[in-house]
Amino acid sequence: MTLAAPFPYFGGKRRAAAAIWDALGDPGGYVEPFAGSAAVLLARPHAGRCETINDLDGMVANFWRAARAAPDA
Repeated sequence: MTLAAPFPYFGGKRRAAAAIWDALGDPGGYVEPFAGSAAVLLARPHAGRCETINDLDGMVANFWRAARAAPDA
């Protein structure tokens, strides 16, 4: 099951996500250096083993940290 990004993001890779995963296959580790809405990671068709996301924008990082800590809120 793939998930959709929770918000649009300028420069997001949502439309390219399927092509990216077709090219990558099922890697053991995945690093997203410019996470933004994390559209590529959320569209991953396989269960991940080690996934890391980063973003220079502190507000983006805070959103994902808050979503992980309290997903229902």
